[in-house]
Amino acid sequence: MHFPKSFIAGFWLPLLGVVASAQTPLTLKQVLEQVRINSPVLRVDRLNISVAQANQVTANLRPNPILNNQTLFQLSPTPVTPMVAEVNGALSRQRRQFWLQATKEFDVFHKRQYRNRFAEANTNLAVKSVAETERGLLFDAANLFLDAWYARIQLALLQRAKANVDTLVQLNKVRLKDLVINSTELTRTQLLSDRFDLQTRTARQDLRNRLTELRLVLGTTDSVTVALSDSIVRPDFTDPLSLYPSVEASADSLLRLAALTRTDVQVASANLETARRNVDLQQVLAKPRNEAGLIWNPQNAVPYAGVFLTLELPFYSRNQGEIQKSQVLVDQANQAASFVQARIRSEVETAYQSFITSRQNVDRFTGIRRNADKVLGSVRYAYLRGATTLIDLLEAQRSWFETQTAYYQTLYSYRQNYVRLLYVTGQINSY
Repeated sequence: MHFPKSFIAGFWLPLLGVVASAQTPLTLKQVLEQVRINSPVLRVDRLNISVAQANQVTANLRPNPILNNQTLFQLSPTPVTPMVAEVNGALSRQRRQFWLQATKEFDVFHKRQYRNRFAEANTNLAVKSVAETERGLLFDAANLFLDAWYARIQLALLQRAKANVDTLVQLNKVRLKDLVINSTELTRTQLLSDRFDLQTRTARQDLRNRLTELRLVLGTTDSVTVALSDSIVRPDFTDPLSLYPSVEASADSLLRLAALTRTDVQVASANLETARRNVDLQQVLAKPRNEAGLIWNPQNAVPYAGVFLTLELPFYSRNQGEIQKSQVLVDQANQAASFVQARIRSEVETAYQSFITSRQNVDRFTGIRRNADKVLGSVRYAYLRGATTLIDLLEAQRSWFETQTAYYQTLYSYRQNYVRLLYVTGQINSY
């Protein structure tokens, strides 16, 4: 949807005094792109992916072999002949026992494989969680953009109304000198101009506040402004969607689209898969550990060799608590996924109906605004020629201003509903 050329042309001159800096006005698409790149929240959240990938490296490691050494010395010599005693000194191998043992835990139950699968699921969950965080941030940024856009529209509308009244004030000053009107009419027009001046100052500060909030979300210290001419609503949204040509933009098709592409659905699915893999892991961790190796054991100059085998006896601990907890987590993940699916239907239906209603309201304003412009022009022409009173002109001016305000409030609501529809269908991540 684009602004009428006459409206845009009428707004540019007053806005030159507001936006004196040379920054390029941002469109909604540019704002969302900057949020994806510069958002401090996203930067922090993306580190969770690196943490999960590091855990995956750890899960894929094999256990180290263990080397064990024991050396024993015989402190009291064995009674022997003097000649033998001279040969068998305190450090001689006849009085020494040496134990060298090399063992390693053998993964006969494929525990490493299950740990790695669980770590992969956690990495996927971290990726989907970042996408869901991004969806929420983009939605907030889009609403801040619309707030700034509406604040700029309000300021421009007030400046246009004030310019019209100021022109009337100057004309009435001349007409008062010519005794065409009395001082009361000049005072009433001056009061209206002063009121518009106060409202303009408030609107200018409100615009600064909205732009400051937007700048914080964008993660920049440079001054920013928003484009008035950004249509925001993509034409292809009311036709088959560009990314999904087979999906028509109806309530049912948008519901199916949301069920496929929404990041919270993907998070719920990834969380359920992680919980299931955790059950498999905890069950295999209940299996007894085993360790085997070789022994080299010279005793008093007599060499021995043997094998080493350790087998855990699962009499008491069989990982019962972790297995039970993992099963509870699966049930929890299932319920969370079901709730997400139920919430999608409510959110999509509400957003879609609100979007359709607000679009119809915007369409209805086309004739109303045209009539308001005609009435104001006719009454103004009649007043300047003495064919009507100042009261009629002020009433026409008030009616025109209220009509313009109501129109842009409706357009603001329409665009908010569109952004919400993008959010609930998951399309805001690809806007």
